[in-house]
Amino acid sequence: MLVTGASNGIGRETAITLAKEGHKVIIHGRNAERTQAVYDEIAELVDENNVDQYIADLSLKSEVKKLADNIKSKYKQLDVLINNAGGQFGKYREVTSEGHEKTMAINIIAPFLLTYELLDILKESHSARVVTVSSSSYSMSGQAPLNDIELEHNYSMAKAYAYSKRYIIWIMKHFPKLVYQKGIDNITFNITEPGSADTGLGRVSTQDTYMKYLYKLWKPMMWSTEKAAATNIYLATSPNVEGVTGKFFGNKKEKRIKPKYYSVEAENIIWDYCMNVTEKFRNLKCSY
Repeated sequence: MLVTGASNGIGRETAITLAKEGHKVIIHGRNAERTQAVYDEIAELVDENNVDQYIADLSLKSEVKKLADNIKSKYKQLDVLINNAGGQFGKYREVTSEGHEKTMAINIIAPFLLTYELLDILKESHSARVVTVSSSSYSMSGQAPLNDIELEHNYSMAKAYAYSKRYIIWIMKHFPKLVYQKGIDNITFNITEPGSADTGLGRVSTQDTYMKYLYKLWKPMMWSTEKAAATNIYLATSPNVEGVTGKFFGNKKEKRIKPKYYSVEAENIIWDYCMNVTEKFRNLKCSY
């Protein structure tokens, strides 16, 4: 089971719990020191052969591709992929060295590309599951500007985060259609919203004075990381969701996506956008 963003917060809790339950866990982190600390923590609890680690900056397509290639070179089968890594940035728009707005790079393009590239080993599992973390914030910020997906115009931190969490729902609702068309029937794709938890997600966005104030007010009402990680673990392991795909879950229950925030047309636009911007980084030899 591969867990991205496992060096702290919900990802760390997810990885540790899965390891305790007897699963072999591959952890990913951006920061080598923090990732090593989680690796060491898990290795003290289980056989060291049941934990592995990789470092990558998922804001960069080149590193997402390298991560996928490294994992495929070592493992011929993957049973669970948990796209947990995410980002929330400041009030000024920032772009990566590859030219993408950072929120969209980490929250949409990275899980799209990583999932796509790992289909080769997910399809080798008897029953594989892809679990991707979104947020209830998907319903904020009104109609999405599909002619300006990366918010080159009219950027705000709140809009970037809300739209990115909406777009990743659409992406993960499209993956089941893709694999079905290719005759692959052993991979499910579901989306979670972990609730409001005290994690490292807002380490950049909360540097703003106003956001620091809001964070301080909201913190007492936040969920524990244990509760926030529970739905990830449920979707990764529970027999109750065997064969369930394309659904949105919160607090271990299926949740209805508000119709005003979804359409097949919009889903196809975001899917095509991700296909286009990752073309040079995808394995074009495969038939997906």
